[in-house]
Formats: sequence, C-alpha cells, structure tokens
Amino acid sequence: MLKVEHVYKKYDDLEVLKDVSLEVDKGDVITIIGPSGSGKTTLLRCINFLTIADSGKMIFDDKTLDMAEASKKEMNEIRKKTAFVFQNYNLFLNKTALQNVTEGLIIARKMPKDQAETIAKKALDKVGLSDRYDYYPTQLSGGQQQRVGIARAIASSPEIILFDEPTSALDPELIGEVLNVIKELAKEGMTMVIVTHEMNFAKNISTKVIFMDDGVIIEEGTSKEIFEDPKKERTKQFIHSFEH
Repeated sequence: MLKVEHVYKKYDDLEVLKDVSLEVDKGDVITIIGPSGSGKTTLLRCINFLTIADSGKMIFDDKTLDMAEASKKEMNEIRKKTAFVFQNYNLFLNKTALQNVTEGLIIARKMPKDQAETIAKKALDKVGLSDRYDYYPTQLSGGQQQRVGIARAIASSPEIILFDEPTSALDPELIGEVLNVIKELAKEGMTMVIVTHEMNFAKNISTKVIFMDDGVIIEEGTSKEIFEDPKKERTKQFIHSFEH
C-alpha cells in the first residue's frame, strides 16, 4: 500500500534519517519505538510531506514519486490519502470541536457545510465526544483535545493515519482514553503508523514494531519478536530499560 525507500534527511551537519526504508500493508498497525532524537517523528513527517526529505522514493497505491522533488499537487494527493495526528493537538483555538473537524472537509475538500457537519459529528461520536460539539479547545481536557484531533483525522476517510506520539503531551490519567480510541480503530482494520513511547500499548496493538536509533532502523519484526526475543543488542538494551 505504502512503501518509502532510502529516505535521507539532515539539518546542517546532523543526519536525522540515514537511508530508512519502510513498508506498510493495508490493515497494518505499525508502531515505531526508540529513544528521543532517533528520527521517528522526522520519518513520519517526511511520509506526509510536513518535512521534505533530502532524498528518498515513495510508492503509494502503485504511484511512485521522488520525496525530495514532489510537486505541490503530488504532496496534496498523498495528504488526501493520509491523516496526521500531532502530539500537541494542533487545533484552532477560536473554533469549536465540530468546526475543527469540518474545517479541512470544507476548505481542502470543498465539501458542502451540512455534509461536512454530518461526517464530523459521526467522527466525534466515534471518539466519545458526542456531548462536546460546541466546546472550544480551552474548555476541553488534553485527552479530549487529542480525541478531537483523531476525529479530524478519521473524518477525512484516510487510507493511513500517522500518529506522532499521540499521548506524549497528556497527563498520565488521560493517556488511557486516547489509547482506547486508537485500539478501537485498530480493531476496525484502520491502517496506522504510530510513533509512541507507550511500550505496553505498542506490544499489545502492533502487527509490526520498528525500533529506530540514531537515524536508522535497527530492527523490525512482530510485537513478539521485538519485545520478547530481540536479535540486536541495542534493541535488547532499549526494551530492558523500560522493563526496569
């Protein structure tokens, strides 16, 4: 469904991604784990063209494009098929929960307002916010704001949702409500790539786990392989550090 090959990105002298390749099949729930600064978020942002890779190739639904040279039109085509959930919610503070979800449908997809509202309400209902349509972000908890972010993602009917550490900005007691929404989406067969520090969540939800460090993929495999029988010493150290 989606393949990225030989993605490279550097900022000044810092190589953030060094020849990273990744393949996503329909229905996959891929979690990307690894220490801070290992390139996980940059990889996700390059897939959605929020960050432009210095080099790399993307194959999406059998269409191939150069990630460094993609045109605006090509980027927009990819963004229409993908949705991005940010770690800091990225909501419009002057718009209600409902307006935050309809905005992209009306502006980017030129959808009639009443149709956009029907879809947005359905998405907000799905994430447990049917009583919060008219609330502004400042009236919502962090967990509720992130669920608005997820509703906005699913409202666009993406082929893949990319989650960038969706719980890292949340207080511990709010993390569960967001993870439960993601688990429900996984059960329904939504294809997802999730950068996360929540190891138990990664262990329980993933069809594939990717461990990154220092801009490269060190190891990838099933949840069982990575968490219970990692082959690489660096992976073992990382998993071990969370267990103790």
